[in-house]
Amino acid sequence: MVIHVCDESKNLKQDFTCPRDLLIREMRYFAEYLSVEAQRWEEVDISVHCDVQIFDWLMKYVKKGLMEKGKKVDEKPPKLEPNNVISILISSDFLKMDNLVNDCISFCHENMSAIVSTPCNMNCINDKLVTRISELFNHNELDEVKDRKDKFKSKLFCKKIEELFDPNKTTICSPASACTMYRCSACHRLITQESQERLRCALSRMTIDHRGRVTFSHVRDPNWDVNEYIQGLREKFKSWRDVYWRLWGSVNILYCYRCGEYFPCCELGHCRYHTSSADFGSHKGTIVGVYPCCQQRVLPFDPTGQ
Repeated sequence: MVIHVCDESKNLKQDFTCPRDLLIREMRYFAEYLSVEAQRWEEVDISVHCDVQIFDWLMKYVKKGLMEKGKKVDEKPPKLEPNNVISILISSDFLKMDNLVNDCISFCHENMSAIVSTPCNMNCINDKLVTRISELFNHNELDEVKDRKDKFKSKLFCKKIEELFDPNKTTICSPASACTMYRCSACHRLITQESQERLRCALSRMTIDHRGRVTFSHVRDPNWDVNEYIQGLREKFKSWRDVYWRLWGSVNILYCYRCGEYFPCCELGHCRYHTSSADFGSHKGTIVGVYPCCQQRVLPFDPTGQ
């Protein structure tokens, strides 16, 4: 088959040849146009509007299979480079070259910092491909990507935010999901279904359960909107990376062995604790003690746990 390639940007035209069976196997886009009837596909004229150098690369990639079968082909198997992988990714996705798309996405994952430093246009990557690239990154790897002009890093962090709110997706990056997140009107904390029984609320929402344990019941704020909250974070931080980490820190909780409380990761370092035990003095019957560190008075038994 003869393929006519037109490169309008460089005002170039070039013809490429490829066996029909190999063409429809490697570039499935053409399969629906090339009928199995020989009389019909011989009449088909194939014209492609593409960068000549990129299509030449694709032809070398397609024909590398001929080398594996022992046939002589002059071209060597081509290699992906940071300055060509995006163009090849977009073209291979259009031509339905699934194996090459997978190779390009893996290359992007391994070399993203080098890719964004080239003059390539990252805006041409469609949403489906952005999602697939994002899925290969964990948030620590993504944080390490060096993207001085922010050509692509923010898009990947936006995908990570979508993952946080996807009820059907759990990742090792975030054990907790934000799909049930709401704000409590009493304590003004961000709460999820997983954290609502562990995070403290205002003292007015404290109760004692049937086992004598202190529990808190949060109250959903009906006027709070998660979309407005996220947009507010974007305006505040000016970075989707920082928005992601604030959301991640709000939904994932840890336990502090120093103060004995659960807390969201965004409050790490907020622990308030006494450096030593309360001093109740040496007199018997003393019911009020004092913490030496801050002179706060304390009772032997405080049902609020404060």
